[in-house]
Amino acid sequence: MEATDYLKSFFTEHWKYMAVSAACKLNIFDELESIMSAQALATKVGLNEQKTMLLLEVLFDLGFLIKNSDGYKLSELSSLLTEKHPHSLKYACLNWSSEHMDAWQFLDYSIKTGKSSFEYVYKQPFFNYLNSNSDRLKSYHKAMFEYARVDYRQLPTIVDFGLHKTIMDVGGGLGAAIEAIKCYNPELDCKLFDLEKVLAESSVCGVEKIAGDFFITIPGIHNAIILARVLHDWNDSKASIILQNCHKALQKDGTLYVIENCINSTSDSLALLSLNMSAMCESMERTDNEYIQLCELHGFHYETQKTLNKLQTILIFKKR
Repeated sequence: MEATDYLKSFFTEHWKYMAVSAACKLNIFDELESIMSAQALATKVGLNEQKTMLLLEVLFDLGFLIKNSDGYKLSELSSLLTEKHPHSLKYACLNWSSEHMDAWQFLDYSIKTGKSSFEYVYKQPFFNYLNSNSDRLKSYHKAMFEYARVDYRQLPTIVDFGLHKTIMDVGGGLGAAIEAIKCYNPELDCKLFDLEKVLAESSVCGVEKIAGDFFITIPGIHNAIILARVLHDWNDSKASIILQNCHKALQKDGTLYVIENCINSTSDSLALLSLNMSAMCESMERTDNEYIQLCELHGFHYETQKTLNKLQTILIFKKR
């Protein structure tokens, strides 16, 4: 493909994703339980028939629908975007097409100033915005859970958490990591710590839910604490507060597990992901050494690291 043709196509690539996201917002994939005509689907969902036909044709062109003389039905791709699918990615799809798109519209502001373009647009930090908007908070954590349940399923086979008596997943969202650990170690006393409004959406079983704010205090004294994809959401000064509170909440010689995408430990480039963290949270993806230095500044001794998956590394520390 010539450079000019490539660029003309590249400029409008986001149209494809936005069409799929619109279908998720309208619950089109959920409603398309069997083969259905555009007219029948539009009537069922309450949509404009002509525009529904246009969207369905685009989704067919993209491989998200199958079409025959009777109408349209789900493909393997769109099945994954229904809520009933056991490995659904519906909320992950929705996550990147709303506030993230708004923030990226002003990426130039973030590059110029080093500040969050999300905060520039919405006049408040990203997580403050989520915490003040219950629908968006719920949708965000559902999206993160869809990623996490896959990312953390091998976690308890890689680390022997049975060595501990108690373990707390700090900032654990809906609890994918701690649920995987509890299922593998049923005798382990497992706790999930997050904001009360987040815990209200969690359905993990056999795990004690403790509400609070990790910027204020983390209650209890624990053998081990997990910070899974938490520190990357915050700049060094905010991350330092979290680490200080984790240090206070750990018993002497307690263990801290930091799970992150480490730039130097994957063959994939994390530049785009890091740029997104900058735009949204004024943060970044870090190297393993940057995480080690940050933790050691706040009373932790680095012991070792283990590979969790293609992207993520488990950094293991002891409280000094």
